[in-house]
Amino acid sequence: MKLFACLVFSLICLGQLASSDKIINCYWGTWANYRPGDGKFEPSNIDPSLCTHISYTFFGISDSGEFKSLDTWLDMDDGLGFISKTIALKQVNPKLKILAVVGGWNEGSTKYSAMAADPAKRATFISTTLSFIQQYGFDGLDLDWEYPGQRGGNDADRANFVTLLREIKESFDPHGLELGIAVGASEASATISYDIPAISQHLTFINVMTYDFHMALDGYLGFNAPLPEVEKSIDYWLQQGAPAEKLILGIGFYGHSYQMVDSSQNQPGAACIGPGNEGVYTREKGFLGYHEICQNNWQTVFDGESKAPYAFQGDQWIGYDNVESIELKMQLVASRNLGGAMTWSIETDDFRGLCGEAYPLLKTMNRALGVDVGNGGGGGGGGSVTPAPTPSPAPTPSPTPGGGGGGGSNESCSTDGYFLHSSDCSRYYQCVDGIRYDFQCGGGLYFDVSSLNCNWASEVYCPY
Repeated sequence: MKLFACLVFSLICLGQLASSDKIINCYWGTWANYRPGDGKFEPSNIDPSLCTHISYTFFGISDSGEFKSLDTWLDMDDGLGFISKTIALKQVNPKLKILAVVGGWNEGSTKYSAMAADPAKRATFISTTLSFIQQYGFDGLDLDWEYPGQRGGNDADRANFVTLLREIKESFDPHGLELGIAVGASEASATISYDIPAISQHLTFINVMTYDFHMALDGYLGFNAPLPEVEKSIDYWLQQGAPAEKLILGIGFYGHSYQMVDSSQNQPGAACIGPGNEGVYTREKGFLGYHEICQNNWQTVFDGESKAPYAFQGDQWIGYDNVESIELKMQLVASRNLGGAMTWSIETDDFRGLCGEAYPLLKTMNRALGVDVGNGGGGGGGGSVTPAPTPSPAPTPSPTPGGGGGGGSNESCSTDGYFLHSSDCSRYYQCVDGIRYDFQCGGGLYFDVSSLNCNWASEVYCPY
């Protein structure tokens, strides 16, 4: 596939996250590329101005501990080239950090347990990881071992995990690379898996997966992330010695669904038969992305005790998060002075704006941290910002890799170059080899065709 050129405006790219030093870590399940219809998600769908970090999931390891791609066709340039297209988003937002995430639920725990216990395998893992992330331009690693001491692991994992993190940090520090982990949130899980004070000293940040508290296996209707349980988990990590500035609060952009025993008994805690029906995009029983939930038009109730919504129709029921519940969760970030928030995961937000504003949940997180996200977003570099004192000029256009915009009106691309939108002076598009990529100037700015600039509206002739 052809890589496309991206017009770089520091005015557009740098302004949005400057108002907050908190992290917004955007986990991304890259396999969403294979989802049907409006569920398909690829690098051009990312708005890099809404994230401080993008966590690219997932990579894995071999039995010998070697770091590896789990989908070379998706990842590499001789296939879809998702890695290079993702790294190119840093041309749109030069402050963006992109992390390679190794592990995840499907990778299991056994291989990681064996690797952490063996000095030779640890050395293999560290050296191949460092080589990979340097070769492809990642800014660090997120180690998502689910979970030390569990799922086939052993009691020694807790100590071995500390050793592994210390050795990774020693290898990464000379190169200025970041090291994060994703951790089980609850006290019951964390007690088994983590020496919290010891791991904390080796990490840039700790992504606390404060979701998946309830699902159909429980036998009753429950919330994915009820606020009281989220708060209890964060407070446990703080009490055990995790520095607040390293804790990143997890927020789910999805819900767990259920099939009710009796559709008239639709209150939380009522009995369920099992998981709910699969969604049209995610196609997994017991799970719906927010972009599926918001289109369902089910009856919705906001639960005062759990501080989260639930919705139901027929024998189907789901507990999830919406704008209101995420606003409340972000208050926890502020009240505990946490390092920020992360989401699992951006491709299940309403990234196309099918129900209204594009990326409503991710923008809610940004707004809670004081970031001006305006009305833009969703198109891979869109989003409006507060104008900077002087506009920043575009570089000479050239076919270099970059993160582009998606969609737009129907002008054809008969000639390569940059062009003003047919009805909106704040919008423009680029044609490369007959393919069109749309972009949006920041708030109050117009595209200046004479200088290929986003400039003050008063300085630009607008024919509309």
